[in-house]
Amino acid sequence: MAFGWSDRILVIGGGPAGMAATEELRRRGFTGDITLLCDEPDAPYDRPACSKSLLTGHARPQDVRMPIDGSLDVRWMHGRRAVEVDMRRRTVLTQTDEEFPFDGLVIASGSYAALPKGWPDGPGMHVLHTVDEAWQLRQDLRHAERVAIIGGGITGCETACAVRELAREAVLIDPKPYVMGRAVGEPIGYMIAEEHRRFGVEMRLGRRVKEVERRRGRWRVSLDDGSYVHADVVVASLGEKPDTAFLEGTGIDISRGILCDESLRVVGTEGVVAAGAAVRWPNLLYSSEPMMVGQWIAAVEMGHAAARTLLAGDREVPPVGIVPRYWTLQNGLRVMVAGDFKPTDHIVMTEMRPGRKDTARAGVMASYYRDDELVGLIAVNAARAFTEVTRAMLIDTPVRVQPEPVSQPQRTRTGSERRLAAVS
Repeated sequence: MAFGWSDRILVIGGGPAGMAATEELRRRGFTGDITLLCDEPDAPYDRPACSKSLLTGHARPQDVRMPIDGSLDVRWMHGRRAVEVDMRRRTVLTQTDEEFPFDGLVIASGSYAALPKGWPDGPGMHVLHTVDEAWQLRQDLRHAERVAIIGGGITGCETACAVRELAREAVLIDPKPYVMGRAVGEPIGYMIAEEHRRFGVEMRLGRRVKEVERRRGRWRVSLDDGSYVHADVVVASLGEKPDTAFLEGTGIDISRGILCDESLRVVGTEGVVAAGAAVRWPNLLYSSEPMMVGQWIAAVEMGHAAARTLLAGDREVPPVGIVPRYWTLQNGLRVMVAGDFKPTDHIVMTEMRPGRKDTARAGVMASYYRDDELVGLIAVNAARAFTEVTRAMLIDTPVRVQPEPVSQPQRTRTGSERRLAAVS
């Protein structure tokens, strides 16, 4: 399938992947009709701000909206959420009962957050994903004294730090004995948890939530050790799910995200590509097994790549290899991550200022090696060293290196590394 000037390309999703796809389509010379379905009522927004500046009051919803480039000649359809796709007729139905035809389709629907099944809803119960959800939480924080954050991932930790900046009590609950395990792994996760504890965040780590209930105007969170956490506000930060319900009945594999081939073509379809947090594809830089990458930078790169693949039609295109990378600023800790890592990888810890007890605040890096190849890097307060090392990870051909310390400072064995070695 090849596309010409009279063809119609439909993009589902107004986030970074969808926006990047539309930009790349025009940049590559596509002059046909582009329609973008965006379920937000207004312009797209900077989602990372939802757990940062919006909560602390440093920004308002209008401040985090992103400008739309009118020169791209894209028809933005705000307030339209896809509810059904007919692959035979090549149309998309929205919740407004409108039907949008397409010749080529870019699916960039992203993900969503929701309360766990069976949890009660009510005043002071929140999830945190959209601008509206962040702003509603901000309003409740004005009158709250104690906030329980359930889930110690990036969003949960950022929220806990924002709550402490507002001089409220913050209780962080997570089943792991450290924080941000999926994002930064165990050694760094222990260090960050200790710094948050020093910052005044009450840590209930290694504990699971058994029940959440509202009593006498406050929330009571029951934990698996028999203890309780009482709070005025509860934030459920328990991960996100791919937004794929509208693809049911199409024959597309959405069991764990939208299954694509290595070039982001949706498996089993013609003229359909996908990009962003809802996608599962073989990222051949790391594995032939389909994987998901949900960060902002990856969404932009995938959007660009999906547009190129769509315009190529049936022609062969290079595999889309993405190096995951992202950063977060929490309690004076600038955490930077690049690449892919697994608990079975060989880990080398490098301290920027050996001998300091506050290892994370003084600067530290964790380098992950697989078969002698550097595949992942996590740095805390070590931006310069991180930037130097990640350059080699961003070239097309992976560079195999020896598992040696990745910067000049002397390597010392940290407490977190000793804990890791003890259980290995």
